Amino acid sequence: MNIKKTMLKVRSVFSIFLMVATVLHGFAQTADADELIAFKPPSDNFVSIYLQTYKGLPRFGVVDSYKNQSANAQANPRSNVARPVRGGARTPEQLKKNNMVNKGKINFSLLISLKYLKPFMRDLDKDRLIIFNDRLTEQQSNSAYLQRFLLNQVAPNLCVDAACKNANGGKNEFEKQRNYKTFVDSYLEPLLEWSQDVFKNDVLIGYHVSTLNIGRNYDFDKKGYWVSHYLALNDIFPFKQGGLKRVVFEPVKPYENQLLKKMALGKNINFFLPMDEQTAERLKKKGINRLYLVKKIKLQHSDKRMDVPTDPINFNYSHEKSDVEIYTDEALANHFRTLSLNNLILKN
Repeated sequence: MNIKKTMLKVRSVFSIFLMVATVLHGFAQTADADELIAFKPPSDNFVSIYLQTYKGLPRFGVVDSYKNQSANAQANPRSNVARPVRGGARTPEQLKKNNMVNKGKINFSLLISLKYLKPFMRDLDKDRLIIFNDRLTEQQSNSAYLQRFLLNQVAPNLCVDAACKNANGGKNEFEKQRNYKTFVDSYLEPLLEWSQDVFKNDVLIGYHVSTLNIGRNYDFDKKGYWVSHYLALNDIFPFKQGGLKRVVFEPVKPYENQLLKKMALGKNINFFLPMDEQTAERLKKKGINRLYLVKKIKLQHSDKRMDVPTDPINFNYSHEKSDVEIYTDEALANHFRTLSLNNLILKN
């Protein structure tokens, strides 16, 4: 009888253990999924696009490259709690996530390009491929550019279906012509419709992450470092994918106008980052020579007109909050300090 009771207790404990493990596993999957935001395609013919997030919103600029946690511990300056520092070789899963994020940045940029190049699609020759030459009309030149963009960038990156992905393939000009026609007839319109689902109302709220270089020229009198922060955020979109995109700082609030006045020729501002000697020395000993500044931004498509599809796609941005968060790691796990753009000590 005692044996039966013991067995029942063991089974009960084991059942509870399984329930807890299941809940924890489910939570881990949810937490992991929360690191990314997905832009789902209209069909299985196209890829899903994944961007990293911060506080549930898209993260731009410097991304987390998913480096492994090393054995060296880093102390949080506020709590003095040791936390691991990222560095070292990555696991296959981490490499997969890193690749997914890098591709996501490219594919998101391509989808944005499709959205704002759509008005020029009226010039696209949907029947014949056009070869660039000096005698093309403006409409033909636009068509030639759009065809190269669709075949060389959009199809190989955004497509999954073979007939779509290999739109630029073909052993001869006849096959190339047929492949192009198949792409235009079957896949172009769904892609253009999908592109209209991103950047709703031409506005996107997200976070931008940039680096602050430290470790040299500590100011022992003022107790801290002079650091530089760029106000031109041209790292939001990859440079080569989907044509040129410009992101210009457009002040809205009084403190933003003050920042604009202090902006140097390199479109950056220099401000003072307070840091006591002990903290600065501790970071130096741990080899931490850069910090990560996070700010919430409002990205908005500019009203600046595009005359031809080769013109830059222009965006403006402003700050949604005056507070900026500073971390010691690219994973944004180790918080260092909160500053306000409203009262930065700016260099004259």
